[in-house]
Amino acid sequence: MAWEDVVVALYGSRRLLTPWVPGLKPTDKHSLPLDQAAAALDTQLMLEGMEQADVCGLGLGAMVAAQLAADHPGRVRRLVLVGGQVRPSRAALRMQSGLVRLAPAARLADAGLSKNRLLEALAVARDLDLTEVLPRIDAPTLVVVGSTDRAGQLGARALVDGIAGARLRAVPGSGPAVNVDAPAELVTVLREFLD
Repeated sequence: MAWEDVVVALYGSRRLLTPWVPGLKPTDKHSLPLDQAAAALDTQLMLEGMEQADVCGLGLGAMVAAQLAADHPGRVRRLVLVGGQVRPSRAALRMQSGLVRLAPAARLADAGLSKNRLLEALAVARDLDLTEVLPRIDAPTLVVVGSTDRAGQLGARALVDGIAGARLRAVPGSGPAVNVDAPAELVTVLREFLD
């Protein structure tokens, strides 16, 4: 649902695949370490017949996309990282975990999320670190961040500094959820970079 406005706008001009982050789908048994999630995504792209793909990820999905680009460079033609981090902030993860614990499970289920799976993913995220992965990425890379997302801008700058030739683009008036806050602007940014 969070990507609907972006996907609908892009659908007519390209083939799109909108997978769950491997390990986060409500029917998945466990969250996956980053390298295994990237390998699962690579397999999914291969099974869909996508020899090369432009890959866009948001948040944890951006970290999986970066790992995919590093581990399977032939698969990723262009890379877009939205709201990504090199190392997630432990304080932010604690805050997010607290908010998830307070949220009614039924409300999360209405959004297609499992409360337990989300808490497990946040626990796994505490140990994520892309520092050694980023220098291996050779796909043209765009890092996107909301202009009002102060914490996200630190992460975005670290991604740009770690990936050779990566470019940074701030979306005016948007916070951390660029795909929800400014979907039309994100579509424009994606089209400019991918086309």
